Amino acid sequence: MTRLVRVAVIVLALAAFALHAWQALAGAYLSYVSGIWLALGRDLSAGLFYRDLSSDVGYGGTRYFPLFFSLIGLFMRVGLAPLAAGWIASACAALILATGLFRVARGVKLSRDVAVLLGVGGLAPYFVQQTLFEVRADVLAAGLDLWGLSYMVPLWNQEKPGTGARPGLAALAFTLAFATKVTSLAVPLSLLVGASLAGHRREARLLAMWLIAGMLLFFAGVEVLSEGRAVTSWRACMFAGSGAGGTVSTLMGGEFLALAGYSHFLVVLLVLVVAALAAAAYVKRSDRSLLGPTSLFVGVFAATAVTLSSPGTVPSNQVVEWIEISFVVLAWVAASRSGLRSPVTIAVAGLILWASVQDVVRVRALWELSGTRTSVATRRAIVDMVAHARGPVLAESALWPVLAGQQAFLLDPFALRVVFESRPDIYRDLTARVDAHAFPMVIFQVDPTTLRGRGYYEHVNFGWPVTERILANYRLSSHPASDVYVYVPR
Repeated sequence: MTRLVRVAVIVLALAAFALHAWQALAGAYLSYVSGIWLALGRDLSAGLFYRDLSSDVGYGGTRYFPLFFSLIGLFMRVGLAPLAAGWIASACAALILATGLFRVARGVKLSRDVAVLLGVGGLAPYFVQQTLFEVRADVLAAGLDLWGLSYMVPLWNQEKPGTGARPGLAALAFTLAFATKVTSLAVPLSLLVGASLAGHRREARLLAMWLIAGMLLFFAGVEVLSEGRAVTSWRACMFAGSGAGGTVSTLMGGEFLALAGYSHFLVVLLVLVVAALAAAAYVKRSDRSLLGPTSLFVGVFAATAVTLSSPGTVPSNQVVEWIEISFVVLAWVAASRSGLRSPVTIAVAGLILWASVQDVVRVRALWELSGTRTSVATRRAIVDMVAHARGPVLAESALWPVLAGQQAFLLDPFALRVVFESRPDIYRDLTARVDAHAFPMVIFQVDPTTLRGRGYYEHVNFGWPVTERILANYRLSSHPASDVYVYVPR
C-alpha cells in the first residue's frame, strides 16, 4: 500500500470523526449514564468522593471506578461547566487511546506511517466514538491498557527477543486502567498468560508483582479517601443484583452473541483477526511469539462476553477494549511475518475506511433526527425548571440537576433498584418521601404508563414498586421532549 493511500485513509477518518463530533456535541448521545459520570464528578468537585447509599445528600450506589470521574471533577474544580468537563475528559481519553495504539505499533517495529494509521484507526469505529461522546470511561481504560502493552511488547521483538520490556511502567499503566474500569484487568492477565507460555517468565513475575502492589495501593487509597463508602457501593452493585452464578448462567446461554446483530463491523473484525492469526501460524509453525497476541485476543474476548452477560450492560461501550486489542493483534501479526505485512495493512486500512464511512452515515442520520431529539433550547428549559424547583428533584437522569448547578439527589436509578434488594430500609425511605410529596418534581426518561415503560421500570431503572408509588402520588405535568416526562405532586 502506498503512503498516499494511507494518508488519504487517515484524513478521511479524522474528517469523519470531526463531523461526528460536530453533531454529537449538540447532545445527541447524552443519557442518564452520562449524568451518572457527571454527577460523580460534581460530587468530587464539591469534596465528596463516593457518597453513602443513603444520606442527607441523597441516594448513592454505583459500580463505577474513580479515575475517569476524578478527571471530570478536576476539570469542574478549575471552573469548566459540567458538559465541557465531561467532553474534555473524553478528549483526553481519545488522545491516550490513539497514542497508546501508536506506541504498540511502533513497539512491534511497524513503520511510523502504519503506526499513525493504526492510532487514528483506533478511534474510527462507531462504538468507540459513541462512548466518547456519551462521556463514559471505557475509552480511557482501553487507552491506558494500550500504554501498558506498549511497555511489554518489546519482549516479542524479532531482532532482540526478550529484551526491552519495562514491567514497572506497564504495571503503572495497567493499574490506572483498573482504577478506571474493573474489567480492564483482563488485558494484563491475558498478557501474563501469553508471556509465561512464550517463556518470558521473569518479566511476567515482575509485572505480576508490580501489578499486585499497584492494585493494593489503589484499594487502600480509595478506602481511605472515601472512608469506606466506595467498597460498600461496589459490593452492593457490582453484579447488578444477579450474583456471579446468574452471570455465568447468562453466559452459558450465549446471549452475548446477540452482539453480532449490532454491528457488521465487529463481525468482520473478528473474522479478520482469526484469519490473521491462522495465517501467521501456518506460515511459521511452532512459533511461540504468537502466544502473546493469541492470549490477548482470547482473554479479552472472553472477558467481553462475561461483561455482556451481566445485567445492565450494553454492547456499545463494552466492546471498546476488545476492538482495540483486535487492532493490536493485527499489528502484531503484520510485524511478525514479512509476507503478511502488506495484506494485513491493506485489510486494516479497508476496515478503517469502512468504519469512517459508517460514521458519516451516522452523522447524516443524526442530522435528519435533529428535529425530533431534545434540542439545546429544550434542554435549557428543563434545566431551568430543575434549578427553580422548591426542593430536591428526583430525576432518573442526574444530568438535569448537574446541568442546573446542583448536586444530584439520585445518582444511579439502575444501581438504586439493585441496592433495594440488600437494603430494604432505603426502599422504605424513598417510598415514604414519595408518599409525603417530598419531591417537587419527578423526571422520567421513558413514559411509565406505556407497556414499554412498565417493562423498562420493572427490569432496568427504579423498579416497578417505586414507579407505581410515584404514579399514585404524582401526575404528568409536562412532556417537553421524547425522553423527558415531568411529574408533579397530585
